[in-house]
Amino acid sequence: MTITGRAERRKLLAWSLVAFAVGNAICGLAVSYGMMLAGRIIAAAAAGLFSPVASAAASALVSPEKRGRALSMVIGGQTVALILGVPFGTYLSFGYHWSLPFWIVAGGSLLTAALIRRLFPAVPSPGAIPLKERLSYLKRPAILSALLTTLMWGIALFSVYTYIAELYFGFGATGNMISLVLLIGGIAGFVGVILGGLEADKIGPARTIALALTALAVSLAAMSVLYEASGFAGRLNVALVLGALYGVSSYAFNPAQQHRLIGMSGPSAGIVLSLNASAIYLGSAFGAFLGGLVLQYGSVAVLGHFGGLWSLLALMLLGANRGLARTKQVRRGPTATE
Repeated sequence: MTITGRAERRKLLAWSLVAFAVGNAICGLAVSYGMMLAGRIIAAAAAGLFSPVASAAASALVSPEKRGRALSMVIGGQTVALILGVPFGTYLSFGYHWSLPFWIVAGGSLLTAALIRRLFPAVPSPGAIPLKERLSYLKRPAILSALLTTLMWGIALFSVYTYIAELYFGFGATGNMISLVLLIGGIAGFVGVILGGLEADKIGPARTIALALTALAVSLAAMSVLYEASGFAGRLNVALVLGALYGVSSYAFNPAQQHRLIGMSGPSAGIVLSLNASAIYLGSAFGAFLGGLVLQYGSVAVLGHFGGLWSLLALMLLGANRGLARTKQVRRGPTATE
């Protein structure tokens, strides 16, 4: 984002998809682990560039009262990709060849890049921002606490999602049923994205985030409680319901959080959204790492409690941040705005 600050947004979206296609093509051609890793790094960098630009462009093309719905459309696309991509890619890998999904993604990315160049309106560049200035936004307590909330949400989400198969094997799911678990979770996630955007417009992003984090903590803790309830005949069915609640609540957070960050940052929304994307990626990395430690030194039964704790920490940080904002508003007087 620092390097491409002066680029017109439509061109940047298209070229990031071209880079994403190149990364996946390298993976499709890979004959060694090093080559596969290089392709994954290129694809990850392209995805990390595309996501915040897409969100910022979507919010810039609509009026403020429709911002939540626009963001939910962008994030909803990512969620639909999860719903369809995981089971379809697995089917192609086992049924035909492991490299086929990479080539399909590469071809689809090039097609989408062409469609963006032809159909998407031009979106002016917000200007180049040096890395030092970009990171200076972390010095703003409100923005830093919001980004830390995203980080904690990411740890809560991915500490469980990364090892969801291990958890559901304990509920009695077979290997083939894991695809169904992922499909149910993906569909629920799509519903959560839509609800998160609509509710952010309706009741405000902060309240939507609080509801999402609360439901996420409850669903994760309930998974651990259910896991420990051995001998319960209907455990798997209840686990699928909890998985749906987990999907709805976890993905309802993201459009509401982006809505909140855009409102907090104003003209600097693109910068703050890129920092938020980094917080999501860090959350996924730390979540997978810490979840692995839980499995190594604890047990699968503790995983839901662990993720739920991080969701509660995110909720507490949100509450502390809102309380601080209200205190500042009172001190500034009735004309102040937050």
